[in-house]
Amino acid sequence: MIEADIIVIGAGIAGASSAAVLSETKSVVILDMEARAGYHTTGRSAALFTENYGTPAIKILTRASRDFFENPPKGFCEFPLLTPRGIIHMARADQLESVKNFLAIHPDVVELSESELHARIPHLKSGRIVAGLLEADAADIDVNALHTGYLRQAKNNGAELHLNQAVTSLAYKDGFWEVTTGKMQLRAPIIVNAAGAWVDEIAKMAGVAPIGIRPLKRTAAVVQYDKPIDRDMCFLNDIDENWYCKPEGSHLFISPEDEQPSAPCDAWADDMDIAAVIEAITEVLDLEPVKVESSWAGLRSFTADGDFVVGFAEDVPGFFWLAGQGGYGIQTAPAVAALSATLILNAPVPDFLAQQGLDFQPFSPTRFPEG
Repeated sequence: MIEADIIVIGAGIAGASSAAVLSETKSVVILDMEARAGYHTTGRSAALFTENYGTPAIKILTRASRDFFENPPKGFCEFPLLTPRGIIHMARADQLESVKNFLAIHPDVVELSESELHARIPHLKSGRIVAGLLEADAADIDVNALHTGYLRQAKNNGAELHLNQAVTSLAYKDGFWEVTTGKMQLRAPIIVNAAGAWVDEIAKMAGVAPIGIRPLKRTAAVVQYDKPIDRDMCFLNDIDENWYCKPEGSHLFISPEDEQPSAPCDAWADDMDIAAVIEAITEVLDLEPVKVESSWAGLRSFTADGDFVVGFAEDVPGFFWLAGQGGYGIQTAPAVAALSATLILNAPVPDFLAQQGLDFQPFSPTRFPEG
């Protein structure tokens, strides 16, 4: 029997970052059912940092995380976590109302004329895109460096990571959670449910009311075109989120921005979805596809209201929810890890969260009727 103060179920970005912070003062064990940490959603992210994405509460978490990305702890990573990229939200003539609505919510973006769009976007066809909004301070995130940095930090703090350890049973007895996998038995007073698309499955196993998590499939691919892609080109996003693309070396990383309901699984890309987004992009950019270099899909998990679930369950002691990160889990990881540790350890709110005026209530699991 392995004993610890806290058992974290899931070694994606949510579990890894929280484990790194918790292990500064507590003994932590991280369990993951896969052979590689971050195999599912974390390893399949478009990896963009933007403060104009998500609910108002999520935007606060993103803003609070920026300083960590720009100034990570010494020894956390070898290279910068952020690389300037910028986003251009593009609109056709029939999408100008969407431009107006976006500006009303995000007044800090810069409006671009059609001529300015052509100056900034190589291969842009004439007449199709008539307006654009520039978010200049958006950046690429080095997801591997971020995730690896957190796992290294946790290990240096004494945390243990065990892979290929799918949880098969959970039972709360005499103030402790007894956790069984196919190969191990563990015990701790607190478990952190950071299992991504599987969080409700873990909850049911523990006898905790599920929160109604919705795993939604997002498809992506890297495509070679007949012309080289400018590596410094902005991330291009359809204003109504019908597709996006960004440079990936001399190719394009593309996605139809789909949100297809799915059971928890190892998601895969559908060729028809890839073909549809390739067609959408060739309507806008004067490029012809040569071949699809790679394609994949990941499950982004959402709650009904779009906010995260961070907090203890009311119905069973010591069961901590860390779920519903949707498409925002990477860019909010530093703030969410600090928020989790604050709630689990009943610690003072860190200054960088307090300065943002963060309200914990939007993330409470008690807001759901089931929980």
